[in-house]
Amino acid sequence: MIRILYQSVFLKCRWIQDVASSKFFVLVLLAFVIFIGFSGFDQVHGHKAQIIGDYKLDVGWKNEPPIANEPNAVEIEITIASDFDKQRSDVVSFESDTPASAKDITGLADKLEVYVRIGSTEKYLLALIEDDTIPGLYYGEYTPQESGKTRIEIYGKIQDHDFEATFNPEKVTENPNPVNQPVVIPNWIQMTAKWWSEGAISDSEFVLGVQYLIKNNILNVPITYQESDSSTGNNTHIPSWVKINAGWWADGLISDDDFINGVQYMVTNGIILL
Repeated sequence: MIRILYQSVFLKCRWIQDVASSKFFVLVLLAFVIFIGFSGFDQVHGHKAQIIGDYKLDVGWKNEPPIANEPNAVEIEITIASDFDKQRSDVVSFESDTPASAKDITGLADKLEVYVRIGSTEKYLLALIEDDTIPGLYYGEYTPQESGKTRIEIYGKIQDHDFEATFNPEKVTENPNPVNQPVVIPNWIQMTAKWWSEGAISDSEFVLGVQYLIKNNILNVPITYQESDSSTGNNTHIPSWVKINAGWWADGLISDDDFINGVQYMVTNGIILL
């Protein structure tokens, strides 16, 4: 009898504990939902939201995270704000005699001025395009040229009410695979090329000098294939046009690319060994 009573009491206590735990879980879940709602979910997916009158503007990058020198777009979504949205502390209010309507959020591509600025760069005016399938969704294509904080300024009109808003969505990160930069050739290399073209230095001296520059990444020459497998350089005669090109390049008569083509020829034909 005592054993049965003990089991009954134990089961009731366990049931009370389970109920208390479930209620605690519900309270925690409810608190989380409220927090997310008041933050507009913008902290989670990188977009930032603001309430303008009866409308909600959600602004951020189309491709997240945004990466420097990769094509992207600023995304602006305008929706009718819910009563819950209007409980936010950053609401910009304006009086309107007309109730909010879905027609007010379409056709705004040419009525909004949207500027984007990354870090210390100059702000850039975006050309907005309205999405064909989602009302109130707009894109402005933009490729950030550097990493840094994002600042987006919007000036426009909704229901004949002028407004302006500033957003700071996700910052642009460094590109792990930076795009190829234009080849910059130091000026002293031109002087060396001129000396070579005039016979002041020998072919072997010029070849060894260029070989050193390429190996130490001072001179960037795209190489696809090198025919020679010899361990010594200058194993092939240098065509006269290569030396003539070097002289013309030193005098500014031909472009850097033309000079690089001559160097590339010497590399692929085993004159300069890497």
